[in-house]
Amino acid sequence: MKEKLDFVKVIDNYDLVCSRSYNYIKTRFSEEINDFYVAEIDSHYMDGIKLFEHYDISNYLGVNCLICECKRGQNINYAALLVPTGYRYNMSSTVRKHTNSRMVSVADLEFVLSSTNMEYGSINPIGLPSCWKIFIDSKVLDSDMIICGSGLKHSKLLLPSRFLLKLENVEILSGLAKED
Repeated sequence: MKEKLDFVKVIDNYDLVCSRSYNYIKTRFSEEINDFYVAEIDSHYMDGIKLFEHYDISNYLGVNCLICECKRGQNINYAALLVPTGYRYNMSSTVRKHTNSRMVSVADLEFVLSSTNMEYGSINPIGLPSCWKIFIDSKVLDSDMIICGSGLKHSKLLLPSRFLLKLENVEILSGLAKED
C-alpha cells in the first residue's frame, strides 16, 4: 500500500518550510497564507518522479525548480526555471535567446544553496533573491494546485499555481519545458 501525503497549513507548521520561504509567504501572501500547505516526506523520495510514485500522487501537480546562470561577457544573471515534473529544461535555446545570453548553464550548487538558504533537492521560487528572474513554463499553470520544494529536504509545499504569478520578477516563458 502506498503512503499518502498529509498536507497541513504552513502557518501552523512553519518548521516544515525554510525560514526564507516562510518569511516571504508571511509577508507577501499575508491574506492568502491559509492557502499554503506543507507535508512532511521521506527525503529518499524528494526527487519529482520518485515522490509522485511513492506517495501515489499525479505528477501533473509537480513543479521542478532549477537555478541557472545566464552569461554574456562579464555579466552574469541568475534565473529560476519552473517546469512540470517529467519535463526537461530548454536552457540552450529558449532561455539563452530570451535573456540574450551567450551561455546558460546550471548555477553552481554551493552558490545557490548559500544564496537561498535552501537545501539541495528542495529549491523553490518563493523567497529567492529579488534580483533573480523567475521563468515559468505555461504548462505549470495548467493545474490549479502545484507541489514544489519547501526549501527543506523533508517536506513539500502545496499551493495554488496562480500564486506563482505574484512573485517578483516572474515571466511566463513558452517553450521552457521540453518533453523528456
